[in-house]
Amino acid sequence: MRSIESNQRGVRRVLTLLCLGLLLTGCGLASRNGSVAAGEKYQASGKYRAAYIEAKKVLQRDDKNGEAWLLLGKASLMLGEPKDALSDLDKARAAGVPEARWAVPMGEALLVTQQFDKVLQTLSPDTPFEPGVKARVDVLRGNAQRGLRQPDQARQSYEAALRLEPRDPRALVGLSRLASDAKDTATADRYIQQALAASSENPQAWVAKADLAFESGDAPGAESDYEKVLGFKNPDWLPQDAFYAQVRLADAQVRQKKYDQALANIGMLEKMSPGQPYTHYLHAVVLYEQRHLDDAVSQLQLVLRASPDNVPAQMLMGAVNYAQGNYGQAEMYLSNVMGVDQQNVPARKLLALTFYRQGRSQKALSTLRPTAPANASDAELLALLQRAAAEGAGLPPGHAGSSGAASSLSSQAAAGGAGTPAVVTTMSGAGRPQNPELARAADALANGNPAEAVRLLKAMPASDSTTRTQRTTMLVMAYVRAGQTDQAVRTAADNAARHPDDSAAHLLYGTALVAAGKHDEARAQYNEAMKLDPKNVAALMSLGSLDSIERHYPDAERLYQKALDKDPRNVEVMAALGKLAAAQGDKAGAIERFKQAIAASPKSAAAYIDLVMLYSEGGQFEDAAATAKQLADALPDNPAALNAFGAAELNAGHHDVAMQPLQQAVKLAPTVALYRINLARAQILGKDTKGAQDNLAEVIKADPGQVQAVALLAFMKLQDHDQQGAVALAQSLQKQPATRVAGFTLEGDLYMAGKAYAKAADAYQQGLKIQYDRPLVVKSFLAQSANGAKNPEGVLEAWLAKHSDDAAMRLMLAQYYLDHVQNAQAIEQYEGVLKAYPSNIDALNNLAWIYTEQKNPKALALAARAHKLAPDSPGIQDTYAWALIEANQAKAALPLLQQANKAAPNVPAIQYHLAVAQARTGDKAGARGTLEALQKSGANFQGKSAANKLYQELGGGSGN
Repeated sequence: MRSIESNQRGVRRVLTLLCLGLLLTGCGLASRNGSVAAGEKYQASGKYRAAYIEAKKVLQRDDKNGEAWLLLGKASLMLGEPKDALSDLDKARAAGVPEARWAVPMGEALLVTQQFDKVLQTLSPDTPFEPGVKARVDVLRGNAQRGLRQPDQARQSYEAALRLEPRDPRALVGLSRLASDAKDTATADRYIQQALAASSENPQAWVAKADLAFESGDAPGAESDYEKVLGFKNPDWLPQDAFYAQVRLADAQVRQKKYDQALANIGMLEKMSPGQPYTHYLHAVVLYEQRHLDDAVSQLQLVLRASPDNVPAQMLMGAVNYAQGNYGQAEMYLSNVMGVDQQNVPARKLLALTFYRQGRSQKALSTLRPTAPANASDAELLALLQRAAAEGAGLPPGHAGSSGAASSLSSQAAAGGAGTPAVVTTMSGAGRPQNPELARAADALANGNPAEAVRLLKAMPASDSTTRTQRTTMLVMAYVRAGQTDQAVRTAADNAARHPDDSAAHLLYGTALVAAGKHDEARAQYNEAMKLDPKNVAALMSLGSLDSIERHYPDAERLYQKALDKDPRNVEVMAALGKLAAAQGDKAGAIERFKQAIAASPKSAAAYIDLVMLYSEGGQFEDAAATAKQLADALPDNPAALNAFGAAELNAGHHDVAMQPLQQAVKLAPTVALYRINLARAQILGKDTKGAQDNLAEVIKADPGQVQAVALLAFMKLQDHDQQGAVALAQSLQKQPATRVAGFTLEGDLYMAGKAYAKAADAYQQGLKIQYDRPLVVKSFLAQSANGAKNPEGVLEAWLAKHSDDAAMRLMLAQYYLDHVQNAQAIEQYEGVLKAYPSNIDALNNLAWIYTEQKNPKALALAARAHKLAPDSPGIQDTYAWALIEANQAKAALPLLQQANKAAPNVPAIQYHLAVAQARTGDKAGARGTLEALQKSGANFQGKSAANKLYQELGGGSGN
């Protein structure tokens, strides 16, 4: 073999010398001056960079060489530079290269740059190309027509290609895409199968097949098909096609929660094209799912910087801000989404929930109502909002809205999520205490009333050492839940000082320190507990929980696993591992761990609840309900289990199914407020008004400070026209220090619902004197505005003086100025919003309107930007059209106003503007007819006098 290789090398050397000497570039070896023939061979073998270099060399010595320009254009196209390709191909055309040779690459470059109109102008269907080229041209024209949303013309082009080439896979893919656009999945699939039968490795056909699976919800099938096409060697497609397939592969993996694989692909995409917005969007989706919210915001900021009008990114930014509790920012982004798409139900629901979280119940109700049944009452909608806001109604009210990856029955408030210290968790499963005073305190904690628990525990008489230990532990828990972490730390520290050799005392002290945010000191206490009792599983779990809180996940897992090795059937350790998996975005691993815990202890309520919460947070409400039913079947006499089952069915929308387990829970534990509140919610949704009122009244009788129950019952009374009774309930909250602000807020909400705006404003002002917060500022402004008070905007101006970055509040103030013709002040506010949020539709549209009225030339550009973001909004069409009219472009304005008038036929300003456009484009009769209809309506609007004047000028009667 060596001698053969040696001879081959010798032959190659001779050939090389011969080629160089004779400049025989046809040998396949490049000359220093470049060769078109060599470049074409490189191009054919997929060596596009080499082809590009050869073309450049030729053009350096002969810049009129059309063949070199053609080669350079085709190479640029395959290197992902379509704009350069267009320039090069234009020069090839100018140099006399026949159209049949540049038509297809030119069409592809125009398509990639989305110049669909220019494709149709450049590639005529009548040019007499040979059949192969003609078929390619027809397909390119079809793709452009599809891009212009001209499905009938596109179909004709694809069919023309098939008449020339009956098995052309590109034409068949085009027909498949049209069928998919029309939601005809069966026909789309049939065309794809025909395309693959014609060419089994056609990349466009495989991508279309993958896309069809993706859009049908078959993410695993889509993933498989994208992986297959990406594995082809030298496929006949552009770099943009490969990038698209890689993006869709990552997207399919995200949909399946395969975050590691998705992140690997996303990393590859970021290297391929660093500034691509959609890549950053996908990265943000993964980070959001993994609850890395700050990092998700960073990725979304990159998206919105490059693509300010990106609706999915704005929607996700709204969701991230909501999850972070930044409700003002969430409102900003979600309102923008709604401005573009009023039919976006998820955005509407989350926006309603955002308003509800801010305490703006009436705004929340009006936002949610379009998604609800026509006969739904305010009380029913309020029950839906409360259920959604509770994030799992199986937990006491104090736990609602916690953001941990999963929650246990009673430990969430202590430290949150996967990192709950074990000593508190251990206490939570100990059952109802035998001591009556302790039992009453436990009930108060279960009902979300830690202040009452503290009072009861502090009033307990001296007793035996066991009871004292239980009292101290419960008192620390109560202090933590009441937010009195300093008191919790002092109590636990005193206990540890009195019992320096007791491992449990140090665990309790560590837990109090965690709640106070003193992690280093907590770790020292946990280590002391381990030193005193090396076999203490609870101490290992507490250390693991602390690592989890600090996101040291590998260390947490090691400690949990060590605890499980010591006690292989410890359900709490299994559940902790499940929470740890969930915290890292490994939902499948979390489910497996929770199911393992359930199998190890089929009557362990906490493991079931953890799994129910995991399913619920992922929107898998049916799975959550099924798991909760298993818990209820395992513990048929346990009221907490029955309540969890009922709450899960409520979350799944099955209020009729929820009724029975909730009634049983109340029967078994009639004093637990949560169970009765959940039952009342089910009864409200089931139209059992009296039953709901009775249950809520029972809750309030036992604990007058139960805000949720009071609010629900108050709105039910208001629904029954008993405003006096509703207000009396709100005022009862005001008599208790812990609920005074809630009482004034509720009273104001009730008066607002009853249109007693002056009384509402007074109630909100009383609340603001106690607690100055954003929701009450907004409510106060709205009430004062509705009441016609002098300078109601003062509360907004005062807020913005302290919170200058609150864009949502700034928009509200700007709207007030606009409504009251204080245009200079409105301009200042809108410009401030656009500086921070350049694509805010409200700010763009309203500022454009003001500038139009002022004859400011900036108006048209702003209106065009708003129209680009929301082209189907009648109000935005009207603003843009009016700006066009003022810019003497009535012809362009007319179709916009016709669309706006069709979508909103009862808006007089639009009718007037339409008449102006008709008159200025020569349709005097049409303008007169439009104005005549406007006259007959008797509508009053800002431009009425101008409309009357125009009507008279056009020969109409005298105005009204």
